[in-house]
Amino acid sequence: MKEDEKVCHECKADIEPFAHRSYFEKLIGALNHSERTTRLRAAYILGEIRDRRAVRPLAEVINKAKDIQDVFLIEGIALSLGKIDGKEVIPILICLMGHPSFLVRGAALKSLGRFKNKEALAAIRKALKDPSPNVQELAKRILQMESETKHA
Repeated sequence: MKEDEKVCHECKADIEPFAHRSYFEKLIGALNHSERTTRLRAAYILGEIRDRRAVRPLAEVINKAKDIQDVFLIEGIALSLGKIDGKEVIPILICLMGHPSFLVRGAALKSLGRFKNKEALAAIRKALKDPSPNVQELAKRILQMESETKHA
């Protein structure tokens, strides 16, 4: 999007009212954009900037996305949440471990692997019995790395 554009080239919405908003606020707004790739990109960038204020809006998108089953968006949000420090993301990621898609469960598991507390480790151990061999293998690798770190 160029500085002087007044209309979104994807959805044709008037974007002038958003000109005064911060970059962060624009990203939060983009989570609800009609264009799917814009939502994915916003979720990814929010993870990259690691701003804890993004946790609640990302969680809200997960709740909305369950209705439309946008697996790739939920997967991306799970990965983004894993980049944001804060205990408040752990219950969200643990909840995603019950998602029907192994892609979402794998992303949530990968993100949980960054946290070194009882709740995260319990969810990782539980994933050893996940229906997906991919998720089981990831859980084994995470626990193995955790064990090696403790013994180093």
